[in-house]
Amino acid sequence: MRPSNSPEQDAAAQARHNRAEFAQILIENHFAISPDAIFVTDARGLIREANPRSLEMFGYERGELIGMPIEKLVPQRFRERHPSHRDNFSAHPRTRQMGAGLNLFAQRKDGSEFPVDIMLRPIGTAAGQVVLSFVRDQTEQRAAQEELRRQDQQLRSIIESVHDYAIYMLDRDGYIATWNAGGERIHGYASDEILGKHFSRFFTQADIERGHPNLMLVQAAERGRFEEEGWRIRRDGERFWAHSVLTAIHDASGELTGFAKVTGDRTDRKRAEEAVMLQLSAALLENMDMRKLLEAFSASIKEVIPHDAATLGMYDADSATMSVQFLGPREGGVRKGDSRVPIEGSPAGETFRTREPVIIQSFKDSPYRSEGVRHLTNVGMHSGCWVPLVHRGETIGALAVSSRLENAFTMKDAEMLSEFADQMAMAVNNAVAFRQVAELRDRLNQEKQYLEEEINLDNRFDDIVGESSGLKQVLRQIETVAPTDATVLIQGETGTGKELLARAIHRLSNRGDRTFIKLNCAAIPAGLLESELFGHEKGAFTGAIARKMGRLELAHEGTLFLDEVGEMPLDLQPKLLRALQEREIERIGGTRAISVNVRLIAATNRDLAKMVQEKTFRADLYYRLKVFPIFSPPLRERRTDIPMLVRHFVATHSRRMGKLIETIPDATMDALVHWKWPGNIRELENMLERAVILTRGTVLYVPLAELESPVDEDEENGEEQEAGEPATLHAAEREHILKVLRECKGLIGGPEGAAARLGLKRTTLNSKLKKLGIERKEYL
Repeated sequence: MRPSNSPEQDAAAQARHNRAEFAQILIENHFAISPDAIFVTDARGLIREANPRSLEMFGYERGELIGMPIEKLVPQRFRERHPSHRDNFSAHPRTRQMGAGLNLFAQRKDGSEFPVDIMLRPIGTAAGQVVLSFVRDQTEQRAAQEELRRQDQQLRSIIESVHDYAIYMLDRDGYIATWNAGGERIHGYASDEILGKHFSRFFTQADIERGHPNLMLVQAAERGRFEEEGWRIRRDGERFWAHSVLTAIHDASGELTGFAKVTGDRTDRKRAEEAVMLQLSAALLENMDMRKLLEAFSASIKEVIPHDAATLGMYDADSATMSVQFLGPREGGVRKGDSRVPIEGSPAGETFRTREPVIIQSFKDSPYRSEGVRHLTNVGMHSGCWVPLVHRGETIGALAVSSRLENAFTMKDAEMLSEFADQMAMAVNNAVAFRQVAELRDRLNQEKQYLEEEINLDNRFDDIVGESSGLKQVLRQIETVAPTDATVLIQGETGTGKELLARAIHRLSNRGDRTFIKLNCAAIPAGLLESELFGHEKGAFTGAIARKMGRLELAHEGTLFLDEVGEMPLDLQPKLLRALQEREIERIGGTRAISVNVRLIAATNRDLAKMVQEKTFRADLYYRLKVFPIFSPPLRERRTDIPMLVRHFVATHSRRMGKLIETIPDATMDALVHWKWPGNIRELENMLERAVILTRGTVLYVPLAELESPVDEDEENGEEQEAGEPATLHAAEREHILKVLRECKGLIGGPEGAAARLGLKRTTLNSKLKKLGIERKEYL
């Protein structure tokens, strides 16, 4: 660098020189140590420079590479096309980054190929344009990607081939993203039916109402994993016992991305477990002398401790002795009866007092009195081992094994026998308790079955809806009678909610935390009603293959609701009356009186007083039921409650069906209020459920034409209709049809036509247009 006359210019020139020298050093060092192969090629594609990594990667010597056409590093099958690509790049020079999505390969000197990624960068020099090529070996990355793809494909194949488990993915909010064949088999949904739906549809209504599905998501997200067993619902509504594991999935940054769900059907195992428990309970209860039950213990002990006899000694506090009985079958035909041995001077008493094992290698040399082992020596035993029976810290007896041989037992045998003694102590101590709770167990099992059936009923009322004066009067009556145990007779037309009133009485009573049992006298054949009411013993009649508790027994300490009591057969009525008066029953085929404490609520839509006069209902039962009568008013007498009920049912059904209905037309509401509703609340709910199904927008569509009877009942009876009622009905329907026609721009048929939106056939809609006098000019 030649100095100038200006020190500032010299300093600037020196700085530029230093930067250029530093940049040159960086380039040379990167060129030398780069993990990628670097080539410098001229416009003709000849290699003018190559770094050390390129020699290592391609297997050439430096002298071989310099001056070589770059095409020689390209596999033979691509070489013919490569010059055209190079010419195109020279004509439009630009930087091409790595990872451009190209499936590129290079060829080594030995002819082997390997996958690569290439970055090209054009550089202008004084000698012309050159191209800087960075070549990266992708062998390991491609292999890893292929392995990942293979594993992913293998995992998908495994998941799709599994038929015994539902395996699927959920997004963060619980919506189903994947589905497998096992899910279709277990849940009953095809993939096109379930993808995008929320997984809560697999749960019981009770679980949904208490927010259990969302709770699972929250806990799985917090803990990483949530596992449980419980009842689930298939597509056809059938319940099954499921074992479910929900696992949270996070991305590399730890952000929650979704969940993996695995569900197995364990219904058969659940039923088998319940059957085994019932069999075990039955064995304990049927063999309280322990003989048959403890034969199983004796056989198990013999598998690990060879012996000739096993005995169980139970402490008798009254006599201060041990009551000893042999376990297992008779040995060699010798009668082995029960014996009593003293606490003092016997090995059984010794182990009972000290809680320590006792081993006697030879009875003839025993330090204990002869009466303490006489029950064993009488049947030819010569040695024995005793261990204490301890349950919850209390010694209750002794377990012993003995042998016809001397020196038959060791301390190891005593330790093993102690393990059996722990289980036997529990069984023996619980035997009495099992007997005492036998009836309770049967009651709970049948009550559980009854309640599970009740859960499946369509019981969507959360509470009584309405504010009319008639309803308020009924509620005041309920508040008055509920705290008492008085029998209540609820009378009213079909569909007025008599069962709802009965449940309200039960809920507000002192029995509210006990069972509410319902029996519909009209729904059960007369021949079976007595069995349903009082229960039966096994073998009481043909088909009675097991003992069954009746509804009166299940309702003990709770409430029994007899719906449609007017349908009860005349010959059964005195039996019910006796049960109510004496507070005890007998099962069919049974001989034992069973005490029952039941609060009775009866309901009927019939005139029981008239039936008493006609001798079709017993007067004494009628007066026993009519302690506190309540009349459930029909809906036509509660017209002010209809708007509230309409909004309640629309909200309930639209929520259940996943619809958003925001508006109920005034004309529609007015028509619903003025209709007579012969089917009462049940008819109103069914009508509104159908309306929600037919509604396709946010405005409720009610098929008001369905409310018209072919022959008006009031006209038949010579009664006058309410003023304006037919006009209101027709006007509301006419206005609604006109509104839909205008929205559809006069189109009647087709999937987007008014007929489809109204849920009608095209011919039916045309007939309605003529009937209602709707002309084309009114909607176009």
